[in-house]
Amino acid sequence: MEKRITMRQDMIDQYGRINGDNDIVHYDAAYAKARGFRGTLAHGLHVTAYAAEVAARTYGASWFTGGRIATKWIAPVCPGDDVRVSLGADGAIDARVQGGPVMVGRAELLKR
Repeated sequence: MEKRITMRQDMIDQYGRINGDNDIVHYDAAYAKARGFRGTLAHGLHVTAYAAEVAARTYGASWFTGGRIATKWIAPVCPGDDVRVSLGADGAIDARVQGGPVMVGRAELLKR
C-alpha cells in the first residue's frame, strides 16, 4: 500500500504551526539554499505521519492500540517534491521523491 503527495510550502507551514517547530530552515528558502539544500525542508515527523497513515490503512483499528513505527531519514523533502510513501508486506517503509529515497523504516503490530 502507498500514499502519494506533492509537498507544498503551505503544507510545511501548517505542520509547523501545529508542532511548534519554528526552525527557519523550514520556512526561508534562501536560508535553506545557502546551507546546501534544494529549498526549505519538510519536517521529518510530517512525512513520517504519512507512513503512519499507510500503516493505519494497512493494519486497521489494531494499529491505534498496538502499532509501532520507526523511521530513519536519509535525504530531505522539499516543496515541489512528489513524495511516495509505501509499506511493504513485511512492514518495510520506503519513502521516495523524484531524486531517490528520503526515508526508510518499519511499521508493525506488537504481539499481545
